Amino acid sequence: MRRFIWASVYIAGGIAAGCFSAFAVIQSAGVEEVEPGLPWLSRAEALADKEDFYARAHYLLSGRLPPAAGQITEAVAETDSKGNPLTGSCVYRIASTGPLPRWWSIGIIGGGGDGSPLQSTVDSASVIGRPDGGVEISDYPSPRPGNWLQSPTLRRFSVISSALPRGPDAAAPPFTITAEDCL
Repeated sequence: MRRFIWASVYIAGGIAAGCFSAFAVIQSAGVEEVEPGLPWLSRAEALADKEDFYARAHYLLSGRLPPAAGQITEAVAETDSKGNPLTGSCVYRIASTGPLPRWWSIGIIGGGGDGSPLQSTVDSASVIGRPDGGVEISDYPSPRPGNWLQSPTLRRFSVISSALPRGPDAAAPPFTITAEDCL
């Protein structure tokens, strides 16, 4: 009987370790900086490889289809432009840094991971632009005048950017994320 119990414990431990390692690989597979020095991370290169099961599994695990290569670009930022983690205890300004694509979207994902529910979104059709064509968006837990995204209160979160491609050399989202006021 003792052997059966120990064998069951070893098997259960092996299954748990296998599930944990598969989840860890799925969450980290193919993640690369879009450009050095920017907070944006992408899986675009991994998705271009038809054999990269883990990059596709990342999207499927959270109930989303992976973006089609060449049709839409997607990047996630978990830090501001200075490398500090995004948290609900700060006010952030998300500002455009150059020409914007025809269609783009910026959203907040609560809890610091892609699997968390989308909480707030602003896109090219709903944003109020500046006279020069640029865009500024406030990110804070309570409403702000102008373009505003709701972030979780006192928790970490991520910013997700989706856009139509602007050409082969323009992979990075044209936005900076700047902390303006922290509690």
